[in-house]
Amino acid sequence: MLFAHWMLLAATFLPIVAISFAKTSKKYDNYQPRAYVESLGDSTMQKRMVWAQENSWEALMMFAPAVLLATFLQVNSGTMNLLAGGFIAARLVYLWCYAKNLATARSSVWFVGVICVIGLYVACAMA
Repeated sequence: MLFAHWMLLAATFLPIVAISFAKTSKKYDNYQPRAYVESLGDSTMQKRMVWAQENSWEALMMFAPAVLLATFLQVNSGTMNLLAGGFIAARLVYLWCYAKNLATARSSVWFVGVICVIGLYVACAMA
């Protein structure tokens, strides 16, 4: 199994990591989790991590097909591993920026992740 495949597995867990930070409040109600989210103020770290979770699911939908297509087309494993690792690194920093409310940095890091995904698709086109 390539490193890129491990990164795909990691990407599937990033939304779960994000939402786990949203559930750190003592007010969290596991019986009514959606009501809890609605009760959060927009400026709270917990609410931002809910948004980070939502964005992580969206990012997974870009990343997963790129890795699978690159595998199918037998893209150079070094290229695939580098871009997949870059994507996960960017997403981890993205989650940290979201937690710390660093909007400009978060957007910049998000763009780095997108560039990695585009790179995977370009590598597929060249395979």
